[in-house]
Amino acid sequence: MIDIAYTGDVRFNQEVIRKNHQLFFDELSKITSYQVHQFTNDVAKKLGFGICPYDTGGSDLVVVGQYRRGQGGAVQVWQFMEAFRLTKQPYFIRMRTDLWFTKKSIEVVIDEIKQILNGDYDIGFFGSNWLTDRIGREYHKELVQSVGKTNQAGRTEDFLIMAKRDKVESWKTIEHNFSITKPNKLRNGNKTFRAICHNNSIANKIECQMYLIRKHYKDYPTDKEVCRDYILSYSNGKWGKDGKFTNLNSDKDSMHPAMKWWENKVWE
Repeated sequence: MIDIAYTGDVRFNQEVIRKNHQLFFDELSKITSYQVHQFTNDVAKKLGFGICPYDTGGSDLVVVGQYRRGQGGAVQVWQFMEAFRLTKQPYFIRMRTDLWFTKKSIEVVIDEIKQILNGDYDIGFFGSNWLTDRIGREYHKELVQSVGKTNQAGRTEDFLIMAKRDKVESWKTIEHNFSITKPNKLRNGNKTFRAICHNNSIANKIECQMYLIRKHYKDYPTDKEVCRDYILSYSNGKWGKDGKFTNLNSDKDSMHPAMKWWENKVWE
């Protein structure tokens, strides 16, 4: 059985998001049992979360060499570990509330979950990446952690994380490692979540067509809409009234290639 925990902020239209996530749960129920837990910020303290040592409040500014609210990656790991502490099943999944599954990404995630349940590896980090050489990948798997192996990725993905419970590092060790890490390296989850890997675990990051919701949708959107708004959230371009993407500074916009990929993709 798998414990599934939502952590972090509750974002956007949860009715729409629940409908999307149920597509994943329906497929997961075909291979294993699971229980969903809500450990989001609005209820976490009532359910047993402690006080996060990294969420210092305030705006994202440098104050005496320390980032205020700039240690968001460390906050996410702490939330993961608190939810992990309060659950007990042998496998644990942490999910964001603003995660969006496509049909293809569900197929990828379910297949990788099967591999973890079969003991092929221990921890999976799922998400998508919009750097030029990774745009729109349907499936790419890369080693993050394995004793004695070379060519391991320095960063993870963090939209959805699945771990075998006995292969997760102790909070005491994670906390110590964070204490000797420069604050700006604790800013992003893709830099910090590797810390949950026990030193004898095997972990992979998996890139697939999984997106994040970036706006409030009144009605259920298409994958095409969600992907567009997700890409634009990182871009200085605009979506024009003529239905076309315009960007006067494409040479300076790292998301311009991703938007061109979006325009050229044949959407179902």
